[in-house]
Amino acid sequence: MKIYYKLNLLIIFLLVISTLIITASVNVRMSDALEQEMLERELIIAEYVTEDLANPLLQKDAIAVNEIIDNVMIRNTDVRYIYVVDFDGVVVAHTFSQGFPADMVTANLIPPNEKTAIRVFSVEGESIQDVGVRVLDGMDAKVYFGFSRANIITSINKTTNTIVSTVALILLFGIVMSFLLTRTLTSPIEKLVAGINRVAEGDLDFQVEVTTSDDIGVLADSFNRMTAERKRTEEALRESEEKYHLLADNTLDCIWQINLDFKFTYVNPASYQLLGYTQEEWIGSSLSDHCSSENIEFMLNLAKEEIKKGNNPNGLIFETELFHKNGEIIAVEINEKIIFDDDGNPVSIQGTTRNITNRKQAEEILRAEQNKLINIFNSMEDGIYIVNQDYDIEYVNPVLMKDLGEWEGVKCYSYLHGREEVCPWCKNQDVLSGKTLQWEWKSDKTGKIFDLIDTPLKNPDGSISKLEIFRDITKRKQAEEEIRKLNTELEQRVAERTAELKDKNAELERMNKLFVGREIRMVELKKQIAELEKDIKPDKKAGDKTT
Repeated sequence: MKIYYKLNLLIIFLLVISTLIITASVNVRMSDALEQEMLERELIIAEYVTEDLANPLLQKDAIAVNEIIDNVMIRNTDVRYIYVVDFDGVVVAHTFSQGFPADMVTANLIPPNEKTAIRVFSVEGESIQDVGVRVLDGMDAKVYFGFSRANIITSINKTTNTIVSTVALILLFGIVMSFLLTRTLTSPIEKLVAGINRVAEGDLDFQVEVTTSDDIGVLADSFNRMTAERKRTEEALRESEEKYHLLADNTLDCIWQINLDFKFTYVNPASYQLLGYTQEEWIGSSLSDHCSSENIEFMLNLAKEEIKKGNNPNGLIFETELFHKNGEIIAVEINEKIIFDDDGNPVSIQGTTRNITNRKQAEEILRAEQNKLINIFNSMEDGIYIVNQDYDIEYVNPVLMKDLGEWEGVKCYSYLHGREEVCPWCKNQDVLSGKTLQWEWKSDKTGKIFDLIDTPLKNPDGSISKLEIFRDITKRKQAEEEIRKLNTELEQRVAERTAELKDKNAELERMNKLFVGREIRMVELKKQIAELEKDIKPDKKAGDKTT
């Protein structure tokens, strides 16, 4: 079926469903509104009548009660009956011409805690809404009105007919507009489909005529650009295939493809440099012609495991050995991938093979150097450990392991410090950025003090690890602490001796001052004696002469 008819059927279906929903919704809303309006009017009438009946019922004036309900019947033509129940629960007045129906008393009972009760039922083929109202709250006196629903039903029917007529006209208009609109929309689409068929047949030069600027015009223009892009893509693909064949024919890696019977269906010229076989010799040969049965079983198991993964394999990279045509065993690295068809079934295996003999020799040399280095580390008296950038320990020598225990699978911060997260003082990032650091650390596990030297260590794969050397300086630190204590005691003793000497010097100085003062007084005394002697000697000589 053409899209033109599909669109028209869909639009007509949607229009019919929407009009039915709108009609039903409007009809329900209008009916509810009319019902509510009628009920409000009926309750107003009932309220006025109960007010008028309150006193006659209290006074048990049956004549007044009958006059009131008769007047209500005369003024309200849609009231079909009224009956009144007094405070004793007895029907004291009604408007039924052929006698009061006994079953009316229980037809619409007012609940004890309610003031009104409303019920719709049929009386003599007419729909009646029975409204019961208490005359006074909490009393058994009630008045029941039977309102005819004929007018509201007539109004609802008229409203429904009007809505249906209006919606039918809208639906008819919508159908006509649908045919016109879909013709406008589908005509460019049909042209676009015809263009797609032309392009599918291989005519990439075909261009759809763009006659509008709307979405269809944009779509047609996009299709034209897509066709031109596809043409360019196919040309680029052809060029790419030519380049691929050029690269495949000149690369040093052997590119190959085998079927699930392990027979080669393609190989590039590098096969000759790799194993000495020409393309013609290699294609059609079996994998078992180029390797041992053990390697065949090994590669077969790998392929089986890869096929189990389904249509999204990750590919395989592994090392093995192949036979050179001259009988030499060649170490190779194979990178292969399982090829699946559109149904998810494996159809072939393709990949590359690279000669890694030189690399394996280099790895052996490197491994020997690493073993030599490890032997040196193992024989050192200082502790040594190596950690990578993820805080995984890569090596711990016996000296350090003796103090701290086994290290396999443990993070450095847990092994050295018993922590569950990276240490705040960690030097890894500084060392991994190329710095060499020296610092001291005291182990909480052993109580020893170490002089640490951290230096970056470049790995063969280009990554950087941290090499840390632990020199136990606990005895030196203890000796330094002992010297510090001795120096402190010596300084204290020197200070005490200095104070003692100071006191002695002060005493000597005081005594010296005393001795000096005494000498001075002796000198003065000697002078005085000498002067006295001078005065005395002349007198003695004069006496001698007189004698």
